[in-house]
Amino acid sequence: MIDMTLGKNSHKITLKPFSFFSYSLVTTTYVFIGLLLCQVAMLFVTQSYNALVNVFTSVFSSVLVEMIFYFINRNNFMYRESWKTCIIHGLIVGLMTPASYSAMALFFVSFFVLMIGRYVIGSFYNSWVNLSALTICVLYFLNPEAFPAIAITSQELQSRNSALYLIRSGAVDINAYDSAITEFLNNHIFSFFSVSIPDGYVSLFWDNGFDIPAFRFNFITLISSIVIFSLELVDYIIPVCFITVYLVLVRIFASYLSGGPAFQGDVLLALLTGGTLFSTLYILQWFGTTPVTRSGKIYYGIISGIIGFLIIGFGLSPAGFVFMVLAMNLISIVIQVLENKKVDMHVERNLMERLRSQKDDLK
Repeated sequence: MIDMTLGKNSHKITLKPFSFFSYSLVTTTYVFIGLLLCQVAMLFVTQSYNALVNVFTSVFSSVLVEMIFYFINRNNFMYRESWKTCIIHGLIVGLMTPASYSAMALFFVSFFVLMIGRYVIGSFYNSWVNLSALTICVLYFLNPEAFPAIAITSQELQSRNSALYLIRSGAVDINAYDSAITEFLNNHIFSFFSVSIPDGYVSLFWDNGFDIPAFRFNFITLISSIVIFSLELVDYIIPVCFITVYLVLVRIFASYLSGGPAFQGDVLLALLTGGTLFSTLYILQWFGTTPVTRSGKIYYGIISGIIGFLIIGFGLSPAGFVFMVLAMNLISIVIQVLENKKVDMHVERNLMERLRSQKDDLK
């Protein structure tokens, strides 16, 4: 391979015959595990021991399923290399499970759902159904009371700053350093724009104290998304389309559906309270569950934004996102079938044109 970057008359010759345009699946899984462990580290820092027990329980269950499949298929390379993906699955399930949920129930539900899923659907990274979302849905159906709903009245939803009512009601744990950081931001940053933020928004963004760990550390999730998209580990099309459509619908209709005026929905409430950022980053486009073409990804993102608004609503649902993901898994199959037909038609058309040109040349 010749490297032309050293100058017009200077060439670098190497023995490397290949060039890679994206990171391998192994590298991607390592980065995902590292970023998810940052969320787990925050649980250590905040001494959220019940949540930590659930995370370790979920990871152990997921690894146990993978070990069983490894000993059954130890000569199969696919099963020798999928343990990293099963750790990601276990971390996601543990972080999406409420801290108050029974660890014993979580273990058995996670184990049997994954075991049945592996036999019926496939492995963790090539399944057409998101097994993490399926596990959370089963946990929700078995004990919906364990998934805490965020209480806010329809009158408060009519306000442009609905999240502020949530903070003042005590639903958000106010950190001790919240006031100091808020004052610093108002004096040194927001003052240049003649605006200010009230106390509580820093806590809502950093650690809102919700029972579901994946909903808590929005700042960590935001930094993780910057790392993932800057390294191009996943495609940005689906998340961008989903977030754009979902927040536009929230902005226009959230307040209106609660009896207030249109165009007053609180997008911060939708982003920071229902695990929207975490779920969009780690669940929405799981390996093998999304279309592969650019147009298919755009349709997937737009449709998921619409269905997300219908199911998640204002962002207050404790498990709405996983139900939306399962619905999108079914829709994704339809999109992929249409993609394949489009590709087949394109290939057939090009082949026919080449055949005609060859016949003309023969004449």
